[in-house]
Amino acid sequence: MENSIAFGIKGIEVVNTVIKAPAEAGTVSKFNFEMQFRAIANPKEKVVTIFSDVVIKDEERNVQIGQYSALFHYGVDDLDNLIVGNGHNQIEIPQPLLTTLLGISVSTLRGMMFEAFRGTFLHGGILPVVDIMAIQPLVPMPN
Repeated sequence: MENSIAFGIKGIEVVNTVIKAPAEAGTVSKFNFEMQFRAIANPKEKVVTIFSDVVIKDEERNVQIGQYSALFHYGVDDLDNLIVGNGHNQIEIPQPLLTTLLGISVSTLRGMMFEAFRGTFLHGGILPVVDIMAIQPLVPMPN
């Protein structure tokens, strides 16, 4: 990403936290994380929002045992000059900026989930390090 793009975190919102103990007694030793991310740009407000949703499953039983969703709001200077319309009523955010914002969001999300699930049976379910390029492209949020 070019060093000339100035941005900062404007806010973080926890949208949803779910802890659902498995019906069968026992400990959960293998976790599966299904992650989804969406991005939306608001050029008038100079804000890019990343929505993250992680569903946590007991890998052995294939049942959902948790979920965590959050919004990450980033102020981006000169956003209106960085984005382009794609003709389908959607705005495209430059890939280097999107990759950077997604990386920050995933790392922050990992810490938020660790704190939220500390002391529960999900304590060992730490969101793994992910290859940001492997989870892109993001699903665009409608404007």
